[in-house]
Amino acid sequence: MSEDPRGRLILEPLSASAWRLCDATAAASDAAHLIAYVEAADDGGYDVTWVFCGRGTGWYPTVDELLRGAIRYLAAAAPRRAKPKPIAHRPPLAAL
Repeated sequence: MSEDPRGRLILEPLSASAWRLCDATAAASDAAHLIAYVEAADDGGYDVTWVFCGRGTGWYPTVDELLRGAIRYLAAAAPRRAKPKPIAHRPPLAAL
């Protein structure tokens, strides 16, 4: 069974109403460590500014929804690069 991905996310308090959302699997000196800046919204919920891959802002009603959104955000930002497919080729006509 796979590990719960929320275990890799850490909310580090900056003040009573602001946090950094960090990736525990990345070194603190690595830019990938900081995922988002989170603030408690005046009308409830949480305002999020995504820092990792610079993809804008969001609002979440609960911390649990915020963490689920972060997991989706990280999955969408994951590299999908694969080894290129080889190009079939024939020997030059002069070699025949």
